[in-house]
Parts: sequence; structure tokens; C-alpha cells
Amino acid sequence: MRWRFVLAAIALAACATRQPHAAPHVVSAAELVDRAGDSLETAVTVPADAPNDGIDFQNNWMYDRFGRFRRLKWGIAHDANRRYEVITIELPDHSEHTVYFDITDNWNNWKPPH
Repeated sequence: MRWRFVLAAIALAACATRQPHAAPHVVSAAELVDRAGDSLETAVTVPADAPNDGIDFQNNWMYDRFGRFRRLKWGIAHDANRRYEVITIELPDHSEHTVYFDITDNWNNWKPPH
């Protein structure tokens, strides 16, 4: 009789539900994509000493990232004490991308031509 009780207790313990383990945090592929230049928060910083008002730096950066492109439009924006250049480009497949550059340091170093 005692053995039956012990066996029953073991069987019940084996059937007891366990606490589920927390699922590991799943990271989507979209979260792993490089987002540099996609928003004001991730704007690409133009070096303070970039020549040609930073335009060459911007063009080289966009070419390295996207390949061939055509500038469709651009504008200057500001947020708090920062200045940004917002550029919309078109790629050969006709898709459009907007790229954000933080031009604050370059802007502050600008000197008028003599």
C-alpha cells in the first residue's frame, strides 16, 4: 500500500505542469538593417571640414550606399540647435529614398568667400 502511494506521488509529480520558460526575444531582419541616414535621429554627420559645403561628402556617401542615383529635391531643416540637409534621391529602379545629413558642424564652420 505504501508503495502505491509513493508511485502515485511520483506519477503526479511527473505530470505536474512546469512554468513555461520565457520565449527568447526575437529580432526581426528589419531591426538589423542599417538605418543610418533614414531619419533625423540617425542622420549622417557631415564632417566640419568637408569641402564644397559637404556636398561631395553627401554624394559619395549616397553613392557608396545606394549606387547610382539622381537628386530629386533637397532642403534645410532644423531641430533644436541642429541643422540638417534632407535629400530625396531616385534610384535606377525608380524607387525614391530620403536621406538625412546632420550639417551642423559644417554649417558652423562656413566662412563667406572673400
